[in-house]
Amino acid sequence: MIILHGFAMSNYFNMVKHALMLKGCDFSENKLYPQAPELLAMTATGKIPAITTVSGHHISETSVILDYIDEVYPQSSLYPASAESRAQTRQLIKVIELYLELPSRRLMGDFFARRKPEDALAAEVLTSFKKGCDIINQLTTIQPYLLGKDLTMADIFMRYALAIPNMVSPRLLDFDPISAIQGLGDWHKMMADSDISRKIDADQLENQPEFMAKISS
Repeated sequence: MIILHGFAMSNYFNMVKHALMLKGCDFSENKLYPQAPELLAMTATGKIPAITTVSGHHISETSVILDYIDEVYPQSSLYPASAESRAQTRQLIKVIELYLELPSRRLMGDFFARRKPEDALAAEVLTSFKKGCDIINQLTTIQPYLLGKDLTMADIFMRYALAIPNMVSPRLLDFDPISAIQGLGDWHKMMADSDISRKIDADQLENQPEFMAKISS
């Protein structure tokens, strides 16, 4: 059985959890927060998520874990068959990560402090968001999934990577990434309308008070 280490408020943790559930993999959850001693014993970075494989090996870094899961459990692969299409899927994931998810984290302190970010920071993040949305519009044809008729790892990644941009940008930047990407509104509703998504969202809501207490302590 795979052991998934992390906590339900982590969007990267939820990406991995969604993929495991979608594939019907046998796994258990071990609640750990970043830099916990038990986690540092598994991975020098102390980052979550991490997994312990059936054979006892520890693997970290979300993209690496997602690729591992799809290789070891190839049933209902979350990557297309051709090398070109798989590369396009990974390209889209990288754009989402670099231009939307990672820049949005720079605004988290201001968001939780309920203060306006510095103008220079706000301008940098907004520029990244707009560029990312423009690139995603060029790379996607949502029919009904991001890359066509089949759900791929890019859809799972996007659903959870959008959480922070979608939270901070309307309030702090007056920018809505969902509206800026063609067809993403309907896609967003579709992705939320599944038993797996509802389960993960419920677990996240349950973990929220503990998480907020931890970061405020």
